[in-house]
Amino acid sequence: MPARNIADNIEMRRLGVLAKKVFAVTVQKWVFLGVACVLAVPVIVREVSKLHYQQLFGDSYHNVETSEKVVALTFDDGPDPSYTRQVIEVLDRNRVKATFFMVGTAIEKHQETAKVVYAKGHELGNHSYSHAWMVFKSPAFVRSEIDKTDSLLRNVGVMGAIQFRSPFGSQLLILPYILSQKKKKNILFDVDPRDWETQDPQLLARRVLEQTEAGSIILLHDGGGDRSGTVQALEMIIRELTERGFQFVKVSELLTYAEN
Repeated sequence: MPARNIADNIEMRRLGVLAKKVFAVTVQKWVFLGVACVLAVPVIVREVSKLHYQQLFGDSYHNVETSEKVVALTFDDGPDPSYTRQVIEVLDRNRVKATFFMVGTAIEKHQETAKVVYAKGHELGNHSYSHAWMVFKSPAFVRSEIDKTDSLLRNVGVMGAIQFRSPFGSQLLILPYILSQKKKKNILFDVDPRDWETQDPQLLARRVLEQTEAGSIILLHDGGGDRSGTVQALEMIIRELTERGFQFVKVSELLTYAEN
């Protein structure tokens, strides 16, 4: 075979090997991209479900548009026999009323604590029965989560309308639809110091004070873990916001400012 043909054959084989390598790397990249997209879907859905957007059904409130210096303190994931009672002591000492969004399973375990909160004049709200993510759940599941906790709150003694807050502040289509059927609003928040990731009281207080404005709904937690830092921060939050001229009201009272 002529030397030229031999050289061509060698070159073609080299190109063939190179092409296979390029193809293999390309396939690997596409596979990796595909896997990454699949893994990212839950994260994307979770973040989208928290966005402020125009709902097809019902109403949700992250805050209330008002020029009045009123804000609502809200507490999630209780009742907890230790931290809820500590929060109540701070609120009583400062003559402040708040709204507690309680989880059904926690009410079952600590009904007496829930009764104490209500007897002190605070507002009790529904934070679902099991604190499950309320996205991509069946209508029957969502109704059950709401109804079971409403029933438990009635047993505690709650009268009148019961406010609702979705777990993790998430909602898409089914939950707003069910809430609209039940004439309920989803009470969310615009101030989140993220006390589920840190219990540094100074940091928590600073975050709340930096974010709070007229009509804000402040999210804190009295259950679901160690809340000692939240209790300490609460004293600082109330003191500083009071000095700034803010008045604390329950969520049901805050909503009346939106209607005026």
